Amino acid sequence: MGQSVYFTSLSRLLQDLKRAYEENRFDKRLSIHIRPRLFIIDEVGYLPLDRLEATLLFQLISGRYEKGSIIITSYKSFGEWGEVMGDPILATALLDRLLHHAQVINIRGNSYRLKDRIKAGIYGAPNLHSSD
Repeated sequence: MGQSVYFTSLSRLLQDLKRAYEENRFDKRLSIHIRPRLFIIDEVGYLPLDRLEATLLFQLISGRYEKGSIIITSYKSFGEWGEVMGDPILATALLDRLLHHAQVINIRGNSYRLKDRIKAGIYGAPNLHSSD
């Protein structure tokens, strides 16, 4: 039998969790997100999180801790997550759980989606090789 996998962007996930929180069904919704064997969250760090969003994300990561695998895609280094979450202490606690048994894969390079535009000179290549 196959394995259960859930894929979502962070913005879509947070919309879902916030709606459940506002409708007093957060615990039920959280239990649904804890179930899959693998949970994939795309685009972490593209937009800053407000306090509620950061707290809801922490509760999800904490709830899944040692219960299932998580894959997160982000162009932000872990050192920048405090700024993204608006709370360095909460970011540290989240990263502590996320990285405890993690295998981090750091991929560097130019955007695959923009490669044709960059080649044509329509869009300048971003510098992805920062000092981090």
